[in-house]
Order: sequence, then C-alpha cells, then structure tokens
Amino acid sequence: MKDPFVLKSIQEKIKNLGSVPGCYLWKNDQNEVIYVGKAIKLESRVRSYLNPNHSDRKTRALYEELQDLDWIATGTEAEALILEATLIKKYNPKFNVRLKDDKRYPFICVSTSEAYPMVFLTRKVKDNGDRFFGPYTDVKAARDSLELIHRIFPVRKTKLKLPLAKPQRPCLNFHMNRCLGPCQGNISREVYSELIDQILSFLEGKKEGLVQRLKTSMMASSEKMEYERALYLRNRIEQINQIRQKQTVVSLDGGEEDIIAFARRDNEGQVIVLEVRGGRLENKKSFPITGLEMSSEEEIIQAFLRDYYLKVNLLPNLIILPVSAKGNYQAVLEVIRDNTGILPKLKFPEAGQKKSLLRLAEKNAELSLTERILATKLRDQSVAMKEIQEKLKLSSSPRVIECYDISHFQGSLPVASGVMFVDGKPYKSGYRHYKIRGYEGINDPGMMHEVIGRRLSHLLNEEEPLPDLIVIDGGWTQLSRAAEAALALDLGHLPMVGLAKKREEIYFPGEKDPYTFDIHSPMMRLLRMLRDEAHRFGVTYQRDLRKKKTLKSLLDDIPDIGAVRRRALLRYFQGKKKVEDATFPELKQVPGIGDKLAEKIWEEIKKIKEKQKNP
Repeated sequence: MKDPFVLKSIQEKIKNLGSVPGCYLWKNDQNEVIYVGKAIKLESRVRSYLNPNHSDRKTRALYEELQDLDWIATGTEAEALILEATLIKKYNPKFNVRLKDDKRYPFICVSTSEAYPMVFLTRKVKDNGDRFFGPYTDVKAARDSLELIHRIFPVRKTKLKLPLAKPQRPCLNFHMNRCLGPCQGNISREVYSELIDQILSFLEGKKEGLVQRLKTSMMASSEKMEYERALYLRNRIEQINQIRQKQTVVSLDGGEEDIIAFARRDNEGQVIVLEVRGGRLENKKSFPITGLEMSSEEEIIQAFLRDYYLKVNLLPNLIILPVSAKGNYQAVLEVIRDNTGILPKLKFPEAGQKKSLLRLAEKNAELSLTERILATKLRDQSVAMKEIQEKLKLSSSPRVIECYDISHFQGSLPVASGVMFVDGKPYKSGYRHYKIRGYEGINDPGMMHEVIGRRLSHLLNEEEPLPDLIVIDGGWTQLSRAAEAALALDLGHLPMVGLAKKREEIYFPGEKDPYTFDIHSPMMRLLRMLRDEAHRFGVTYQRDLRKKKTLKSLLDDIPDIGAVRRRALLRYFQGKKKVEDATFPELKQVPGIGDKLAEKIWEEIKKIKEKQKNP
C-alpha cells in the first residue's frame, strides 16, 4: 500500500500545476526519474496516475514505485513534446519507450552554407544552412554511400575556405577527374552549384529526375560539339542507372514513403524503416528500442516518431504504419511539420501492396531483433566468464559451472537440484535431481553437505571431470557445509562460492563477511541466472513429488481401488492430465475400470477435492 504521506505530498504539489501544457517527471524513492510524460493540462494528467486500480498495467506498476513529482511548464503542447524527448534522453527513465542506443548516428552532410560545398560524414547536425541526410544506422553503409557519391560526382574533398585569395595547384583528385578543382579559381559558383544540385537530388532519392536532367545536358553538349563533356555526362548517367537497377521497384506511381514496423520481445524491440524514394526501395534502417514491456503499440510508435523524425531533415509525404498501432498522432505530426515544413500523412493498410511492404518490414524487424539479442547474449556471456575469473580469482575461465539448491515443503519431501552451465549456457544433460536421504525436517546446510558429497563422490568414482566452479544457493552456513564435503574428498582446491538471495552477496569458503558486486554486471547476471535455474528446477521436482504423494493418498481413500487398478489409472493418464482432473467419460476408458467403478471414482474424487478446498 502506498504511504499516505507520500500521496498527500504529491497531491499538494498537483494543486499548483493548473491547466497548462508541460512535462512531468515521476521519481522513485532513490530520487531517480522513472517516467517522463507530456500533457496539454498538467494537473488532470498527473492526477490520473494516483489511481491504484487503474485499468492500464503500466500505470499500476508506475503507481507502486512513484514517490515524488517534478514538472516543467511549457507554452504549447509542441514545446512539451520536444522537451519530453530531451528529458527522456537525459534521464533514460525505465518506464519510457526510447531508442536504446544513446550514440549519435552518422549523417551525410552537404555543406551548402559554403560557396563551394563539400560532402562528408558527421555525427553533429547543426542549424547552419547545411543539408543533412540520415541518420544512417549502419556506419559502413553511410561510408559506402559517401564513397559512391565521391566516385560519381567530382565534388571537392579537401577542407579549404573557398574562394582562395590566391589560387593554388589542385590535388591528385583533380588529375584523376574526381574533383573540378575549385581551389584553382577557374570553376564558377554556378557550374559548381549545378553539381551540388545533382548530389542533393541523388541523396533525396530523385534519381529518375536527375537522369532526365543529365540526359538533357548531354544532348545539349553534343549539339555544341562538346563531346568530352557529353561523354562525361553519359558515364555519370550509366553509373546512376546501375544503382537504380539494383533497387527494388515497390511502387509504379513513383511514390515517396517510409514503411515502419517493429518487433518486440519482453522489454526489448527493434524498429525497421524502409525508405521508398521515387517508387524504389532506397534504404533500410534498423533502430534498437527499449522500455516496451508494458507499453502499447501506439505508445511505441509515438515515441519512435518523436525521436526519429525530430532529427531528420528530409521526410516523405506518406508514412505507412501497422494497423495495430492506430491512434492519435496529431501532436507529434504538428511538431514534425513545424520542424521540417512537411506534414506527412499516416496510413494503416489492412491489405494490398502497402500491407505486403509492412510484412516485409516486420520480418526484417524480427530477424534484426533476434540477431541483436543473440549477439548481446554471446557478448555478455563472454564478458561474464572473464569477470568471474577475475573477481573470484580463478586460475582460468570457468567453462563448466554447476549450481545447487535445496527445496522442501515445510521440511517435508526435501530434494536438491543441480544445474550445469557450459560456456555460459544451460546444459540440460548435466541437470540432476536428488532425494535427500540423511536429513528430515528443515536443515538446509546439512542437506547441502549431503548432495555435494554425493555429487563429487560420483564424479570421482566414475572418473568424470570436475566442474570449474560450484555455486551454492545460500549464504555462509550452506557454503561452509558444502566446502566440508569437498574437503573430506580431498577436493578443497575446487572453486566454490555461495550466492545469498536477500542482498545478492557472494560468500567465499572460510570467510564470514560477504562480498558485494554490481548486481547488473554480466558476472552477477550469469550467477543469478544459474541460481534461479537451480531453484526453478528443484521447486518443479519437489512440487511433482508432492502431487504424486497427494494423488496416491487420494486414490488410497477410494474404496475398491487396489494396487492393480491404481497402476492402471496412473499409467493411462501419465503425460495426459492429472487423474483428479479426469472426466467421467475419460475414467470409463481406463482398462479394468467399468461404468459403475468409474462413477464411484469420479464421485469420490469430487468429494476429496471439495474437502481439500474447504478443510
């Protein structure tokens, strides 16, 4: 239950908000910003979060953590949206959908603010009159595009402040016909500007119009008997056409549009943007996003449109989105219009060619997300193994790690579980269950001593390799008894640690004081994964034993059920369902069980289950 003092404090703050637009920041008990939102009317929007029974799961989860409130008033909703994007980037709140990487993606810049512009890569977008194209999520693709432009268009590549007071000798690019040599001072701004206009058309995806203009120039040069220039223009046309032939035609009407789709898995996601320019698929961009776990599809798209289109200067007139993400995008569209001068139209196709393009984008998103998650896991596993070796002071990287846990139900039916990870991944063939033999009641340390002794004795007797590290689910007491079992077998050198649940502390043999490491580090994530897997494996086994015992007791209480018929019932329903959940027709199908006995069993099961519900 929320502390009444906290609620009262927040309610007092809300009274001062009023019906003004702005951003609000929810904070937790560590004074960390956990959510940033925007509103047309701050007071009513913020007050809506104080309902503990809110229908929205995300709002309920946020309610449980919020402890304080801050806000910033703005003049308009558009200003609030821009501020929201800035604050989310600054605080990285866990409840917000956001682009995962905080890095700056590269852009291709055409420095049109200069007399003789250059074309180059940059990660800084400035409002200085230059033209920026991007962002490019693939740095290699950006470099390839830049190299292609430099190969086709003879634009200058050397940083100089032109025009020079005193012309200088041109560089090697001029002699290779890859630069017009404006440093010489013999190229007019008009001729150079024509070249820059061609580059801009190329980057904007207007290649068809560019080719037509080049053809016109080529014919004019030919008529003037400027054959060298006509040949040069013909070669440029051929290079551009070769690029166009490699691009998939997706729209015969030559449309310009972005197709946006995403894939999600738990808290992570991947957004794909397919850029169609001049009816051809020009580019595919992929963006990792996070904060998706309790977010609607509309919220995900809203956040992406805000974060992505506030950075780009070149927009299509049409954006294609999944029909499942339909919603109110008016505010973000108006900000995009104010920022770029273009108000794109949104479409949510349910059939036809646009829907096919969406499916293509969705498939690409799924593949990209899977690839990223696998790459992250492999990277984390590698880092985790290295950290474990360093932090736990092991002689080598622990390729094989085993973890053990004790499970029982108020001291009854005690069992132990052992799981094995190889190279940071679960190795199911190495999983083991143990029924505790030497202890009754609640004695986890003694039970741990037994199971470690049994496991190590088996490995020694069978001459099997020992694990590189053993993790004990528990603190100093459990670890000490496990270490005693290893020492009794002359295996005191075997690396062993205890992982306590309460504070995620690590214990070493012979040391009562635990060590604390960053719980979010790859090492601790892997050790917790081991511990949680051992616990799950043990609890599942212990629960199955309890069910079997309960079922045996249940069948024992039914008259006319002997050992033979009991085995027949268990055998018939094994792997299908529980006997106690069987229907009357199903019981009649069991060999050796007639209609009368099936009815009697069914009635008795109902009575016993009723008693269990209402003891």
